Amino acid sequence: MRFLCLHGGGTNGEIFEIQTGGIRQILEKNGHRFTFMNGKMDAKVEEELEGIVDGPFYNHYTRGSSPGSSILEAFDHTKQFIAKEGPFDAVIGFSQGAALASSLLIYQSKKYPAEPPLFRAAVFICGAAPWDSTGLQHIAPQPDTYPITIPTANIVGKADALFPEGVRLFELCEPAQAVFYDHGSKHMVPFDMKNTEQMARVIEETVAKAIRAP
Repeated sequence: MRFLCLHGGGTNGEIFEIQTGGIRQILEKNGHRFTFMNGKMDAKVEEELEGIVDGPFYNHYTRGSSPGSSILEAFDHTKQFIAKEGPFDAVIGFSQGAALASSLLIYQSKKYPAEPPLFRAAVFICGAAPWDSTGLQHIAPQPDTYPITIPTANIVGKADALFPEGVRLFELCEPAQAVFYDHGSKHMVPFDMKNTEQMARVIEETVAKAIRAP
């Protein structure tokens, strides 16, 4: 499968390429390919990365408060990238990138219910909660309602401050199509061998479900 890759806030596609290096090494052996998109908005670097990696750095939408209209601008930017560089079979996002991917999937399914989803599968790593199209409130789980119906891999870390948001994102996904994996660490893509192999495994499980789907 061909994956669109969406970095976290205050970073860039090159950093996300490094963060996912271990996972990609396994998945690329199985024929998967990855394309990295930079966000639309210039940003300050994440504090823990300052002085370690080179910029420029980007956000997909406004951080620190509700994103407002910048969420629709992020949708448009992503869809333009897909039109230019795609098509893509799947999406993989970290933190703000996961929130963008899930927000866009839900928006598209509501606005264009007769059209197929933008992606056949999605991977959310340490995901932040998705926003509705107004950018004023998070999309909250509802009983027996699952706005994300494609196969998903939900990868979280129980020591991550965003862990509750990652769980809420998982609860928006169709249970029969969703895989949940807790790497047990902080807000990061772990690089130890055990977690790397397990993350690659749940991603491959998700891909297999997407391939079997009618």
